[in-house]
Amino acid sequence: MAMGFSQQQKATQIQAQRMSQKQIQSLNLLSMNAADLREEIFKQLEKNPALEIVSDNFESGVKSARYKNLPGENIRTGVASSLGEQKSEAFQEILESRPDERKSLFLHLTEQINMLTLDQAKKRLCKKIIANLDSRGFYILAPSTLVDKRAGESKKLLEECVDIVQNLDPPGICVENVEKSLLLQAKLKGGSPRLALFLLDGHLDFLNPPQGQKVLEKIEAFLAAQKKLSFAKEDFSFLESVSEDDVDRALYFIRSLDPFPARDFSQEETHYVAPDIYVEKVQEEKSGLKEGVDYEKRSVSLGADSFFRIRISDKAIPQIRIAPDFGPAQKNSGFAKAAISQAKMFLEGLEYRENTIAKAACAIVQKQIEFFKNGPGNIVPLKQKDIAALIGVHESTVSRMASSKYLQCQWGVFPIKHFFSSAVADVSKESAQYQIQKLLEENPQKKWSDQKLAAALAERGIKIARRTVAKYRSQMNIESSYSR
Repeated sequence: MAMGFSQQQKATQIQAQRMSQKQIQSLNLLSMNAADLREEIFKQLEKNPALEIVSDNFESGVKSARYKNLPGENIRTGVASSLGEQKSEAFQEILESRPDERKSLFLHLTEQINMLTLDQAKKRLCKKIIANLDSRGFYILAPSTLVDKRAGESKKLLEECVDIVQNLDPPGICVENVEKSLLLQAKLKGGSPRLALFLLDGHLDFLNPPQGQKVLEKIEAFLAAQKKLSFAKEDFSFLESVSEDDVDRALYFIRSLDPFPARDFSQEETHYVAPDIYVEKVQEEKSGLKEGVDYEKRSVSLGADSFFRIRISDKAIPQIRIAPDFGPAQKNSGFAKAAISQAKMFLEGLEYRENTIAKAACAIVQKQIEFFKNGPGNIVPLKQKDIAALIGVHESTVSRMASSKYLQCQWGVFPIKHFFSSAVADVSKESAQYQIQKLLEENPQKKWSDQKLAAALAERGIKIARRTVAKYRSQMNIESSYSR
């Protein structure tokens, strides 16, 4: 049977929604926190000569961060040299003041411990040992001081836990000093030269200076001293056949070790976050604010004379504008027109970001008013689509707004996503966790099982299943009643 193929043209009509470049840029800016936005602004300043800095809290006195690129010219001109030096120094200051975003040694080691199959006693003591390490990975206090005999901990358990931590990454941590760190690294590597192990085990002074012939002479002097002893604790006979080449190989191996194995981790144990939104309670007679939320004045009324003011942080964000001298100097330039158009689009994106964050923050404060008035434990169920409906945007826009941003109020600093909580029997997850914490704090002598906690919560009007209590307790890093 013959088969034929033919081509046909058909006209179809479909509807497709595509975002413009301006919309894409605005949404990208909305998803950025203050630190990321600052970097993006400097990228735009570098790319677009139509933009200039008006003011910057981190670059006092620097009015412009642009170069003038005139079409048709191959010469790149900049600002005066004195101002250039000032800008260079200011930029260096920014680099030096940037937060250390690397993972801390404590977090790195704790994550590894959590992945190991250990009983609760070992895991608890291992975490105490990790918490006793300084930024170099060395002991702060003698490990023996960490043993709690009342909790059933012993010297043997301590030794086992120290060995566990010493075998974590990076090698060479959980020791007293640099010498012990180098020796531990050599032992963990395997196949280490025997002479290197000898030098690292209490004889590092032989390496001063680290010259083969000098080191060999000190080894020979050491052997002579050992032979004079009436008794020998250790057998050092292998040192008698050591040559200068052996010393050089040992020195080469020792140089491959890292005296500060924790150097690649953050030196800061606590990572600070910069709030993007501030919510401040204000007492003011005849404030003139309408009841409820006022998006224009960025406030949420609490009554006749008090309200919450919502303020967007601009401390880390440079104030920029279109340079007044850019357009007129290049009236007939297509390059200048394109640069100004792109600059306007970027500035509009910044304005959209600020207005959207402010409106969403106002709506969150309005919906979570009990939390802002009375503090933790008063979060009510709230979804992102509820806020989106209130301010007239898509749910994904609210999700971008909430991404990696923080809000500061009188109760502390919270991620925006903290205020979106799913409902469990009309009670938010945050409220349930808060009540669990309160029950345990109010009755420290009681060994609350998950079932007893669920029953106690039910008496307070929070009806959740035992398995939900167990899940929330685990998320709060609270051990079971058996381990507490």
